[in-house]
Amino acid sequence: MLVENLDHLKALAENKNGDFEDFHIVLAGGLAKSSKRILYHFEFDEFSLIHEFDDSYQEFKSSEIDKETNLMDAIKLKALFKN
Repeated sequence: MLVENLDHLKALAENKNGDFEDFHIVLAGGLAKSSKRILYHFEFDEFSLIHEFDDSYQEFKSSEIDKETNLMDAIKLKALFKN
């Protein structure tokens, strides 16, 4: 499912059980993808993100998403999808 905007990402990544949701960014015109596990914490307006390629972990407020990640760029390019 294509992620339409930040609010849509929040809705797709929120999980009451605390489980991360699977997403991917399409790269190089579909020749490759970058897998991510994302969890949105509504009560803190905060994201947790795991990059699958190296298992690195990030936490950031939704207001910092542009500075901390390329997720908004991927949304603008219609390249971020929920698995």
